[in-house]
Order: sequence, then structure tokens, then C-alpha cells
Amino acid sequence: MDSAAGVRKPDVVIWLSVVIDNACTRIWEAWERGAQLTAMRVSPAVYDAVAAARPGEVSRGCPLMLLGLSLIADSGVATYEPVVA
Repeated sequence: MDSAAGVRKPDVVIWLSVVIDNACTRIWEAWERGAQLTAMRVSPAVYDAVAAARPGEVSRGCPLMLLGLSLIADSGVATYEPVVA
């Protein structure tokens, strides 16, 4: 944990560009079906990586967001396979 910001540092390297690319694909597919999206479920490792990249949001108690969607940590989601809803 980074004691200055109160943010836990991820234990593994996450390629967020791959997560974002896959999320964009899922978002476009959902939009094509007419879905209105509000959240993205991601693996806890991805959630931790985003939290580490945005210590200001975490320290202010703001919800983490990515691509305009609220992030939800879900241990049932594979690291590079975000689920949008």
C-alpha cells in the first residue's frame, strides 16, 4: 500500500491497454443491441491497477470509473475479459 495516498499497489503487471481494447469491443457490441450501460465488472487485479493509477479519486472516496462506466471488482471475471452491463 502506498501510505501517502492510501492506495494499494497491484501485485501483478496488468496491461490496461488490452483491458480497455476488450472493453471497447464489449461496449460497441452492447450499443448495437440497444443496451444502456452503467457499469463494467473487472477482475480484482484490474480494479486495483485502475485504483493505483487514480490515487486522487480513491483518496476523495469517488467511485472508480473507466470509459464512463463505474468499475465493479468481480473475482469471477477473467483479467482481460471485462463485462459491461
